[in-house]
Amino acid sequence: MKKIGLLVGVGMLVLLVVVCWAANPFDLSTKNIIIPQGSSVRAVQSIVTNNGVLPRFSAFRLAIKVFGLGNKIKAGEYSLSPSDPLPRVIAKLVIGETVPQQELTVTFPEGASIYKMGMILKGSGYKKWEKFQDLVREGITAGLRERHWGIFKYIPSESLEGYLFPDTYRFFPEASVEVLAEAMLWRYEAVIVPYWEQNKKSTKMTLHEIMTLASIIEKEAQRPAERPVIASVFYNRLKIGMPLAADPTVKYALERPSKVVYLDQLSVKSPYNTYKRRGLPPGPICNPGLASFKAAIYPAKTDYLFFVAKKDGSHAFSKTWQEHQRARALTK
Repeated sequence: MKKIGLLVGVGMLVLLVVVCWAANPFDLSTKNIIIPQGSSVRAVQSIVTNNGVLPRFSAFRLAIKVFGLGNKIKAGEYSLSPSDPLPRVIAKLVIGETVPQQELTVTFPEGASIYKMGMILKGSGYKKWEKFQDLVREGITAGLRERHWGIFKYIPSESLEGYLFPDTYRFFPEASVEVLAEAMLWRYEAVIVPYWEQNKKSTKMTLHEIMTLASIIEKEAQRPAERPVIASVFYNRLKIGMPLAADPTVKYALERPSKVVYLDQLSVKSPYNTYKRRGLPPGPICNPGLASFKAAIYPAKTDYLFFVAKKDGSHAFSKTWQEHQRARALTK
C-alpha cells in the first residue's frame, strides 16, 4: 500500500510539473498587471487569468499550495506574458520581479497649501493626489503621531497644514500618501525644529502660533526683504487688538477662492476670516519656508499698521489709516 501511495504521489507531482510548464509559446506579448497589497492567492489567480496571462484552468493555486508559497507573493506591478510557463509566473510573483518604477520628482514651492500640493502631485502623475489633499482634515494618523511626536506634541489640530516642509522630493508613483507625508515631516524636523529649539526663547508664541503667523507672512510677502516688516505689521495689530485683516486667510476660508478678494467675500463665516475674527486663525493656511518662519520669530521693529501691494510686487507701509488710503490711491 505504501508503494501504491508513493507512486500516486509521484504521479501527481509529475502531472503538476507538466501542467505547470504549460504555456502559450506563440503569444509573445507582455501585459503589465498590478497585484494589490494583501491579495489572496485566489485573487492573484483571478488577476493573472483575467489579464490573459494564464489559461482559465491552470494549476496556479495547486502549485502555490503544494510548494507552500501562499504567503510569499509580493504586491506590485509585473510585466507578464502568456508565453511565460507557470513556474516562471510564480517565480516572478514570489521573487518580486516587479516593473522598475520611474521615480517622480516633485517640487513644492514655499507657501503652497496642502490643496495646492495635491494639484502639483496630480500634474506629476501621482494617482493618490486627492487622498493627499485629505491630509488637511485627517492627516495625523496614529503611526505618524508616534513617529513624529517631536512635532505633534505642539499641534492642537489634526491637520498637517503648515508642517509639510516645501522642498523637492523624489518618490515612486505607487508610494502611499503616508510615506510621502512622512518624507516631508522628516524634512520639517531637520530644518524647522532645530531652529525653533535654538530660538524659541525669543518669542512668547507657541510653535503652532509661529507656524500660523509664518504661513500668513509667506502668502503676503513677494520680496524676501519685506518678510520681517510684514511680520511687524501683524505683531503691531495683535498688540492693540486690531484684526489681522489678511486677505490670504479669507482665500483659505473660501471654497472657490478668486485671485483677488472681493468686498462681499470678507463676510465669509470661518475661523480663518481674520477680518471678522481677532487674533490668529486656528492654524497655518499654507506650508511656509524657513525665511518666513524666522521673520515670524524676529519681526522688524516698526510702527506700521498697514501695507498695500504695489504693481512691482513690493509693498507700501503706513502708520495711519490716512497714510494707508493715500498709498492705496497711488497703487491703483
